[in-house]
Amino acid sequence: MSRRVPFALGSLVVSAILTAIGSFRGDDDHAWRQWLIVLAIAAVATAIVFWVIVPRIGNLDRGALILAIVGAVTIIVFWTGVPVVIAGGATLLALDARERAATGLSTAALVTAALTVIAGIVLAVFG
Repeated sequence: MSRRVPFALGSLVVSAILTAIGSFRGDDDHAWRQWLIVLAIAAVATAIVFWVIVPRIGNLDRGALILAIVGAVTIIVFWTGVPVVIAGGATLLALDARERAATGLSTAALVTAALTVIAGIVLAVFG
């Protein structure tokens, strides 16, 4: 889990960029306040995912897939920036699992996490 900090920071940065696109796209007078609130939500989610949930997962394959599915489900609240953070946690677990032995579960987790991030990008730009 030595890659936890880079994955956490990367997930938060991608989330910040996508939420900034959504926040500043219109002509809202409160865009900065809105973005900072959403950024705070994403930062808390990052801390929870990477320092509470990820370290407690014993079965990396299954945990990665479950986390990836949860990330995909949270796309309904894409504006919170949380789906990208959860997908980042799932990716970290899946890659750690694949280093031990590549399985179908870890591959499915990577695909699901990637699709979640892609959906987040599409929704930020066009949604």
